[in-house]
Amino acid sequence: MDMNSIDDAALADFYHREAAHLDDNELHEWLALLTADVQYRIPVRAVRERGITAHDSDFTDRANFLWENIGTLRTRVRRLDSEFAWAERPPTRTRRLVTNIRRREPASGDTGSETGALTNIAVFCYHGGDPAPVVLTGKRIDTLRLVDGELRLADRLVRLDSTVLGLHALSIFL
Repeated sequence: MDMNSIDDAALADFYHREAAHLDDNELHEWLALLTADVQYRIPVRAVRERGITAHDSDFTDRANFLWENIGTLRTRVRRLDSEFAWAERPPTRTRRLVTNIRRREPASGDTGSETGALTNIAVFCYHGGDPAPVVLTGKRIDTLRLVDGELRLADRLVRLDSTVLGLHALSIFL
């Protein structure tokens, strides 16, 4: 199987399974959807006075909410499994909406085993007894790779719409 045989339905299925694993707190199953060399980044949006529209250039390359690899992601999941994840006691309840799934050229230029994808997300976060959710929205720029005939996430860049997260800690995955 190669990337040319992956249709839009298979691409959407990958994102739906990923969202279900994260919403159901199946973090080890989610980790299995990642490649060994995955990069996972959420840069900070810089506020600039130049108009009312948001652009990709609004993000700084000097500060990140997160910049993770498979080792740090596994460490975070192990910590969330432990009694020491204070920010997640009680656990944040989430509901992810993944929309506007569309292909793009992979960042690596490797179209044989990789494909790029853009998605829009809205993540509703409920913590404790808070009556209203914190809603995070943004665009994800991904590279997916075929590994043993299965799609895996090789690179994710999340560009959030807001400059302030509104969460007491960013302990969820987007």
